[in-house]
Amino acid sequence: MKFRLYIYIIGVVLLTGCRSSRFVGEGQTFGASNVGVRSEFWFKDYNTMTLDDARRIGILPIENRQEARRKVRRLNHMGDTRYYKLDPMTHSMPYLADGAKKLLKTIGKRFQKRLRKEGYREHRVIATSMLRTREDVEQLRKVNGNASKNSAHMYATTFDLSYTRFNRIDVKGNAVNNDKMANLLGEVLYDLRAEGRCRVIFERNQHCFHIMSSK
Repeated sequence: MKFRLYIYIIGVVLLTGCRSSRFVGEGQTFGASNVGVRSEFWFKDYNTMTLDDARRIGILPIENRQEARRKVRRLNHMGDTRYYKLDPMTHSMPYLADGAKKLLKTIGKRFQKRLRKEGYREHRVIATSMLRTREDVEQLRKVNGNASKNSAHMYATTFDLSYTRFNRIDVKGNAVNNDKMANLLGEVLYDLRAEGRCRVIFERNQHCFHIMSSK
């Protein structure tokens, strides 16, 4: 009997510890393609405005994946954290330069802080693309007419965040819809642009914010 009670207490402690961390592993992803993003978040910092920054703080473009395997050691290999989740990436690789890595974490933290402040459940933002080689860009241009030949993604300073999908990591607080989350994310990016931390393009067809680190 004492042994069973001991096991029960250990289980309760572990369960409580998991809940207190406010993070439940993979979480659950929710999406809505008809999200209404307010017009002030239709950012238009065109790619040509960012290439000087990208060349200054990023890497030189990599030709293909074979070359990438030798050169990405200088970069940060990105994976899921409590602030952001990565999509499977077919036309890019999960690597970022230092400034872009820090920016992504800042966005995720500020986004969750806004959710908590308004009493909503916490969610992670979802990154859909990161570093691209020249070959990746050419392949992508065959299926996406909006893809730029001089993509800032080639410098490891740029990543895309979905504004139609978010990953819930906490069941505490009030339920929140994707419209609200998309606009909260827009508010975060608006502030970071004003601080000179990034430039952003609102990509309506791709359902994402294209975000370029400035530092």
